[in-house]
Amino acid sequence: MRPVGLLKYALRALTERKLRAVLTILGIVIGPATIVSLVSATQGYSNASAAQFSSLGATTLFVAPVGRGTTLTAADVSAMQNMTGVVSALAYQQINGEITDGSTTIGASVVAVDFSQLATAFPSLTLSQGNIPAPSDTVGAAIGNSVAYPNLSGASNFTVNQVLTVSGLGRASGFVVGGGFGSQSQSASTKHSFVVTGIYGSYGQGFQITPDSSIFIPLASGEAILRSSTYTGIMVVASSPNTVTEVTNELTAAYGQNIRITSVSSLLSSIQSVTSGTSTLLEAVGGTSVLVAFIGIMTTMLTSVLERTKEIGVLKALGSSSSGIMAVFLTEAVVTGLIGGFIGAGAGYLLSFLVIGALSGTLRVPGFGGGGGGGASVARTATAPTAVRGAAGGTAVSFGPAAASTSSSTLAITPAITPEIIILAIVLAVAVGTFGGLIPAWRASRLNPVEALRRS
Repeated sequence: MRPVGLLKYALRALTERKLRAVLTILGIVIGPATIVSLVSATQGYSNASAAQFSSLGATTLFVAPVGRGTTLTAADVSAMQNMTGVVSALAYQQINGEITDGSTTIGASVVAVDFSQLATAFPSLTLSQGNIPAPSDTVGAAIGNSVAYPNLSGASNFTVNQVLTVSGLGRASGFVVGGGFGSQSQSASTKHSFVVTGIYGSYGQGFQITPDSSIFIPLASGEAILRSSTYTGIMVVASSPNTVTEVTNELTAAYGQNIRITSVSSLLSSIQSVTSGTSTLLEAVGGTSVLVAFIGIMTTMLTSVLERTKEIGVLKALGSSSSGIMAVFLTEAVVTGLIGGFIGAGAGYLLSFLVIGALSGTLRVPGFGGGGGGGASVARTATAPTAVRGAAGGTAVSFGPAAASTSSSTLAITPAITPEIIILAIVLAVAVGTFGGLIPAWRASRLNPVEALRRS
């Protein structure tokens, strides 16, 4: 029988037994649909996490002192700057307070930095208005986009040349997760006023320091406020992602347990490791459903052989060869698998979006901002004091000197549906149909025509 004739014969056999064909195809659909939907959703989450964390600066390491008596000074900045693979070392002081508006308190962070090197740690951070304050300016400040435009009901925006008063100032220390252990020391006046010299454009989520919810001031100004020349931490920028491990090892060799090093790369590696393991587990679940489909189609085809014994006897009596009979049943199994594969791949495509949609309220990545426990209370004046209002708050998890508030950043996830995964699903379904129908087809080809006609 020619290929076209085999195909027509197989389709006719399926349409004559509609219910059985539908149930068999549904059994096959489960495997490809499970694999495409779960693997695509997991890979999409991994890709979204990688994109989010990579945008925070894959080459930046945050170095913070650990333990009582351990400090970081200008000498440490110079030493780190001269290490192999280091592009720049940027010292910073992070000062926490609180933004108060009536009964509402919102966190923000005052960050003292060397503005000339800030771009190495935050390459995409640019001013939308005004200018950065001069290094010797003790009252100037460049503020983040969320500070300038709080987007809160009844809140007005900050503009260049307004006076911004920050209260509740105090430097935080220790490793804090959701308000965990760590302390905030009040080492100077808890209130300070700044003149807004510039406003930064929107940056997005940050790591350790979130530019949008930060108030940047010159390093000298931070030292004056805290009455200290020691730093909260040092941002060490490696020359490339490949040198991050080398720089980390060099820092560890030089400072041992006296510093804590956190980086986007290490967190990203951990996330990818977890999602890789999850993907493997989900593939195993999909493999189990494929095995069930394999057993189901074999059972169905064996039953079909028994029911069609007379038909097989007639075909053989009319001159069909054993290979021809085997081809008939194999073609039917392959067509069943092919139909199931295409439907399963399509169903998996739709299900992957449903999975993401169902988890959209729970899949959130922790923010890594500096705005924290203390926050910053901000009042503004043009020529006289006006309403007290706050900037955007902190994030769910903070690694470093700043305590954390309770909000988090929702991760935008798109299922990673690739042609490869679709083709794999279809090929797998066809393979299941082929191998599932192999033994029944062989049994059908071995039937003796006389016995077949007698048994029928």
